[in-house]
Amino acid sequence: MRFYDQLINESAPGALQSVPAVTNVPAAEYPRVYADGRVTFRVHLSPATSVQLEGGQGLCAKPVPMARDADGNWSVTLAPTVMGFHYYWFNVDGTRMNDPGSETFFGYNQETSGIEIPDPQQISSDLVTSPVIPFYAPHDGPHGQLEEKWYFSKITGRWRRCFVYTPPAYNDAGNAGKRYPVLYLQHGAGENETGWGRQGAANFIMDNSILGKSSSFFAAFLGGSISKAKEMLVVMDNGYATYETPSSVKRNASEAYSSPRTEAFGAVMVQELIPMIDSSYRTLADRDHRAMAGLSMGGNQTMAVTLTHLDLFSHIGTFSGAQFMRRRPQPGMPSQPPFDPGTSYGGVFADAGAFNSKVHLLWMGSGTAELAMSESTRQNVAKLRAAGIKITEYYSPGTAHEWQTWRLCLNKFAPLLFQA
Repeated sequence: MRFYDQLINESAPGALQSVPAVTNVPAAEYPRVYADGRVTFRVHLSPATSVQLEGGQGLCAKPVPMARDADGNWSVTLAPTVMGFHYYWFNVDGTRMNDPGSETFFGYNQETSGIEIPDPQQISSDLVTSPVIPFYAPHDGPHGQLEEKWYFSKITGRWRRCFVYTPPAYNDAGNAGKRYPVLYLQHGAGENETGWGRQGAANFIMDNSILGKSSSFFAAFLGGSISKAKEMLVVMDNGYATYETPSSVKRNASEAYSSPRTEAFGAVMVQELIPMIDSSYRTLADRDHRAMAGLSMGGNQTMAVTLTHLDLFSHIGTFSGAQFMRRRPQPGMPSQPPFDPGTSYGGVFADAGAFNSKVHLLWMGSGTAELAMSESTRQNVAKLRAAGIKITEYYSPGTAHEWQTWRLCLNKFAPLLFQA
């Protein structure tokens, strides 16, 4: 991730100064982000009769009409919006089109344009003489590695890919005998195993969390001091899986597996992914040193897998995870009743003492701007606390069901792992 360290239109006064977004392709001038927090999108489409900007929750909840100039350039400038990464695209006469000026990222089940909108304090201008570096950008010091790992799944009959983050000192000769705990970190619906490394900047978040990097940005935005995270591996796998032979499906008695696809992913993770990681990397291969977390769909998967395999996991996290929201019935699956700590997930929460002795951390976070999700989380966290379950909650101020919420969640979650 590049840093906004250069001013492009230096002649412009103060708030009118802007730079191309760091997510632009080389030499593309648009989109541009401004020192006052605005952003301008522009695309040349002479034949078009109507162009609209569309995107994720935090960027524009509804399509935004763009205006055409005499040269066939369509543009729109958005008021200061939520910082962070946002998916977006153009609707051109009813047809969805990516922005040729931006890089694409896998989201909404396809390659989709994305933009990184910084806090104005991250843009060098005559208003900001000492820009701050965000917690999800590279800092000075050692950095971990993000490795691509392929493995063959007998369960799905396909080759699968995961990405593995190893901490900064993992490959040092002096650490050849050292073993590490593992966090399994899942993406959301319509995304894949590249999400946390590209959109989420998980490797930089982990680097900075492990090294205890702090800045005025940390103090102002996150509040208070920053705790160091333990050195750990982070494994990011593809959350989609189907059984090679449909007749081999074994229906799980728990409602935790909301669909055959979720059940198949759980089987891949437990029977293939975890053993492969433990045999390929220097892990601490026991439940006390194994965690799982995920965003949105990945949060649902996290609850389904961990709560039915507490023999394998002791740390659990969900980021905007729909684990407690009533889901629509799936074909062949019973409808799910409202969350009840006494009966849900096979009654795993019914004995609070037993659960608390096994699970060292149960953590749930969401953004305050994703209203239904954050309200549902608050209500059900309260139910769990009333049942005696120990739980940690976090609500990211002003962020929606998008990557800035999940970046902040990971940054808050990681330092709490494996501290016992």
